[in-house]
Amino acid sequence: MIYFFIISTGLLLGTLIASLFVRTQSKWMTAAVAAAGAAAFSAAVALLFMRFAADRAEFMYPWAFLLLILPFGVFLAHTLMRGVLTRRMNYSMVHLKIEQSSLRVLFTHWLPVTLYTAALILMIIALARPVRVDRTVLPPSEGIDIILLMDVSASMQKIDFYPNRFIAAQQTADRFIAKRPNDRIGAVAFAKAAMLQAPLTLDHDALREYINSLYVGMVDPNYTAIGDAIGVAANHLKDSKAKSKVIILLTDGDSNAGTIEPLMAAKAAAAYGIRVYTVGTASAPDRNPYASSTDEINEGLMMEIASLTGGKYYRANNEKELDKIYDTINELEKTEFAPSATIHRTDYFQPVLLLALLCALLALTLEKLFLIKVP
Repeated sequence: MIYFFIISTGLLLGTLIASLFVRTQSKWMTAAVAAAGAAAFSAAVALLFMRFAADRAEFMYPWAFLLLILPFGVFLAHTLMRGVLTRRMNYSMVHLKIEQSSLRVLFTHWLPVTLYTAALILMIIALARPVRVDRTVLPPSEGIDIILLMDVSASMQKIDFYPNRFIAAQQTADRFIAKRPNDRIGAVAFAKAAMLQAPLTLDHDALREYINSLYVGMVDPNYTAIGDAIGVAANHLKDSKAKSKVIILLTDGDSNAGTIEPLMAAKAAAAYGIRVYTVGTASAPDRNPYASSTDEINEGLMMEIASLTGGKYYRANNEKELDKIYDTINELEKTEFAPSATIHRTDYFQPVLLLALLCALLALTLEKLFLIKVP
């Protein structure tokens, strides 16, 4: 559209400049000026509309644009039939008549009729009733509730993941949250104890800030209480009315602290219809120069927790595999979401109509007071 605007404006300027050097203008020259002016004006209106309101505006009565043929027809009729419709005065000494071409002559001929035409076009746009549309997407009444369990023990600082296990887990969780805008998600941080850091919420911007503010050592980092973490999350999810309830447990070690046994917590979660996906985040021995010489993760425990609750166990040996695991869980736990939205419309025909009246008033003022034509 920008190219069409530039070309049409260039043609308009070119025809106006050419008309300055033509002593006797033909009807075809005036028609060319009229066509170029109409194209430039239409391109300018379309460009402004696309720039400021293309994605937020509608016209309630678009059929009104069929009436645009009227102003352009009037404009062309004025240019082609100007000699017929204009009153003429006979001079006794016609040979002394001097043909003049100047900017004032051009303005006298074209400015009033252009403003009248613009006013008519704007009135038609106002008749089409432009409105601004504000849409608010409504979340599903029954989606999926998800609690992320984030391990903040000391071992999460190891650098077999880039830049380390904990930061890789934070970044992956952040991307996972961004992909699920219609689900309530919460977070629990755990090491020797487990703490609910963010309750279930649809305010994902705030949730991502909470997760990015977690750090290793915020809880006694020398132990890992997996059972307590599952228990805290299950207690928060048990009264949820969501059609699906999920816990994603991310850890790099074995349970060695807490008051609740991990398998007991898993059985309690299963009783409330909660699935637990377990993710081990540590490179296997000999898979990475920074990995431990012995496997840190109790894979048997992780598999049993997942099996008891109907979830799955995954092992990530690096940050790329961790990202793929979250993508897999994202695909397994799809929310069937029928888009619904509330729509609020605000009328904008009033300023368009006011602009049309101003154009008409300006044309009338110029024609009667400043650009007076003598027959």
